[in-house]
Amino acid sequence: MAGTVTTSPKAPVAVTATLVERAAGYWATARYEDVTTEALRLAKRFLLDTLAAGIAGSHTQVVETAIAAARAGSETASGRGVLWGRSDSLPAPQAALVNGTAAHALELDDFGGCGHSGAVVIPVVLSLAGRDGVSGREALMGLLAGYDLAARVLEGAGEYRAHNDLGWHSTGTCGSFGAAAAAARILNLEPARFADALGIAGTFTGGIWAFLADGAMTKRFHPGKAAETGLSAALLAQAGMTGPRQVLEAKWGGFFSTYSPGIATPETMLAGLGKEFRIERSGMKPYACCRGLHAGIDALLQIMAETNADSHAIERIIVHGNAQFQLQFDRPQPSNLLEAQFSMQYGLAVAAVSGRATLDQFQPQRSGEPEVARLMRATTLLADRVVKPGDYPPIEVELADGRRIERHVQFAKGAPQVPLSDAELADKVASLIDPVLGAPRRREIAATVATLEDLADMRTLTRLLARSSTGKDA
Repeated sequence: MAGTVTTSPKAPVAVTATLVERAAGYWATARYEDVTTEALRLAKRFLLDTLAAGIAGSHTQVVETAIAAARAGSETASGRGVLWGRSDSLPAPQAALVNGTAAHALELDDFGGCGHSGAVVIPVVLSLAGRDGVSGREALMGLLAGYDLAARVLEGAGEYRAHNDLGWHSTGTCGSFGAAAAAARILNLEPARFADALGIAGTFTGGIWAFLADGAMTKRFHPGKAAETGLSAALLAQAGMTGPRQVLEAKWGGFFSTYSPGIATPETMLAGLGKEFRIERSGMKPYACCRGLHAGIDALLQIMAETNADSHAIERIIVHGNAQFQLQFDRPQPSNLLEAQFSMQYGLAVAAVSGRATLDQFQPQRSGEPEVARLMRATTLLADRVVKPGDYPPIEVELADGRRIERHVQFAKGAPQVPLSDAELADKVASLIDPVLGAPRRREIAATVATLEDLADMRTLTRLLARSSTGKDA
C-alpha cells in the first residue's frame, strides 16, 4: 500500500546484570554445602576472635557514649539485640552499632577484608540471630557473605592502601556493603531485595581518617556505624525500598567514581565469586595496636632474640618507610590510647622493654617510664624507601656494641600466611573474655562456636554473651 512503511520488530536489548545484582544473585541463593570447609573453619575462628575483642571493649568509654546516644530520648529503649559483655539490650540496628564499636574499641579485632570486617559483619549477624529460627548454619552463611562482599568492594575500590590514602577509612566505606550482605542473608532476602539492600547501603556509607589528628573516638565508632548502616539498609529493602542497582559502577555518583576516582578496578570485584571466599584474606591481631605496627614489632623482637640483646643494648631504631607511613605512624608523643596504638615509637619501645605488645602494654600507657621514654626518643621514622601496597617498612637497629641490623618482615604474625595457632587464639580469647564474663562462660562460648554448624537456634550463643546484673558468669 502506498505510503506504508514496513519495519522489522526490534531485537531485544540484552541487559547486563550490575555488580550488586551479580553478587546478590550468588549470596542470596548459595547453599551451606557449596562453601568450602576451610571457609567455614575460618568463619568460626573469626567469630570467636571478634566476640572476644567485643567483650573486652564492652565497657570502654566510647561504648558507654554510643549506648547513651542510642538510648537518647527513650530511657527504656531495649530490644532483642544482646549487648556483648553487658546486662542490657537494644533494638537490632543499635545493638549492631554498639557491639561493632566495642569490637574495635581496643584495636584487637581482625584485619584485612574491608579493613576490619569482623567488627562490622559479626555484630549484624548476632543482632539478627537473636530473632526466632536462625540456625548456626545460616549464621555462618551470613558471616561469610558479609566478609566476602566487604572485601570485594574494597578490591574494586583499588585495594586498601590506594583507597585509604585518599582519606577514606575503608572499614566504614566498604564495610557497610558487607554489613548489608550479612543482614540480607540472615533475613533470607531474595536476589532482587538483596541487591536493593546493597544499593541502599552504598548511598549513605562513609568514614574518614580525620580522627588521627587528635585521637578522636570516631575511629572506634566507624565499624559500628557501618554495621548499623548495612543492617538498616537490609531492613529497608525487606520493607520494599529500592536501592540503585548501579550503586558501584555508575559513572556519576557511583561508589567507585566518587570514593575511588581514577584508582577503582570494578572488574576485579567479582573475580572467583562462589569459588574463592574472601574471609581467607583476613587475619588476626596478636598485638593491641594498628596492624601497620605489627611487622616492625615482629622485626624488632626477632633482632633482639637473635642477638640476645635486651632493651638497654639498643642505641637507635630506624624505620625505613615512606611519606604516607610517616604521616600515619610517626607519633613521638602519644597523648591517649588511640595515638599510642598508632605510634611506631611507642609500639617498638614497649615491645623492646616487655617482649610483647599486648593490651597491658598500651593500657595504662607507659610513656612516662624512663626506659620506654628513652627508646621512643631513639626511634626515627624516615621517608626514604618505596613501600609497595600490602608491604611494610624494614626496621634497622643499632646496638651499643656498634652492630647495625636491618630486618624486613613481609608477613607479620597473624597474617593469613602465618596465622595464629589454635593455642594462641585460645590464649588471646581467654585474656579478653575472662576479666569480663569469667572463665566458665568463656569455655561455654568457645565450645558453642566450635560446633556452631549443629546449633538449631542462635539464641543459645547470644544468651552466653550477656552479663548478668549480679556478676560475671551469668
